[in-house]
Amino acid sequence: MLRALIFLLLPPLLFGCLAEEDEEDIVNDQGDTVADPTLRLNGLWDGQLDQAGSIRVLIYNGNLFAFDATTGFYGTVALDDESATATMMLNGYSYSSSDTEANQLIAGGSALEYDFSGLLFPTSEADDTLVGDYESDIAPGGFEFNNDGTWTRSSSFAALKGKWVSSGYELFLSEVNNELSFREVSIATPSTGCTSRGTIKLINEEEVLYSLQLVERKNCTGFNVTSAPGFATVNVDGGLEFFIRKGGELMYALYEREAAEEVTETETETEGEEETEEEVVEEVAE
Repeated sequence: MLRALIFLLLPPLLFGCLAEEDEEDIVNDQGDTVADPTLRLNGLWDGQLDQAGSIRVLIYNGNLFAFDATTGFYGTVALDDESATATMMLNGYSYSSSDTEANQLIAGGSALEYDFSGLLFPTSEADDTLVGDYESDIAPGGFEFNNDGTWTRSSSFAALKGKWVSSGYELFLSEVNNELSFREVSIATPSTGCTSRGTIKLINEEEVLYSLQLVERKNCTGFNVTSAPGFATVNVDGGLEFFIRKGGELMYALYEREAAEEVTETETETEGEEETEEEVVEEVAE
């Protein structure tokens, strides 16, 4: 009887162990395990440094990208659940060859260290504001980040497929073998030959973030690289954003969906008048 009882108990115990082993730890780009509280920071944020200008921030699984008017930031972030304190250890890189008219920001060169510490608290919604101070190699300061509320929007290839534009560039995305293939070309005059290509994949259909792999970018004034990982997302205004990193170089890009051709009221009225005239001619002929 005892032997039979042992055999009955063994399968559930074994399955329980296997289930625990199947749960993989989430790690950041540096290979460090990310604690569950830190995942509360996943999202897209807007804000300011020192109550001036604007900054765009992406936080995902313990890593942070940020871009303001002069600097691109990248590094790690962690949230202490007991104190609701977020600690961010970032490198800041000055912009080198950015094209602000095309909304393409490229940062690199010597890094400055920044240590941010902020309180996570709710204003209109839970966990929607980070406010605090920072220390840097240059000077201390303060910051405030506000979650833009887009994180829980769904993601799909249909939302990205097609043609996107920015000043002097066209971006084409097509679905191929369960991923999106993209190609960007310069349409500037005179021609620059700047072009890039890569792929985009879904991460979680219940979130608005996509994984991006820049296969190659060449003949551009900066960030001519191969095999650069990053992320893509659609912001609150419907713009397509890229956050890309290659070693100590960062790139942010923003595109708008190509506007559909609009039919003016004058054209519509003219077409209607022509149809009416044709009907009158047909009636007279009858």
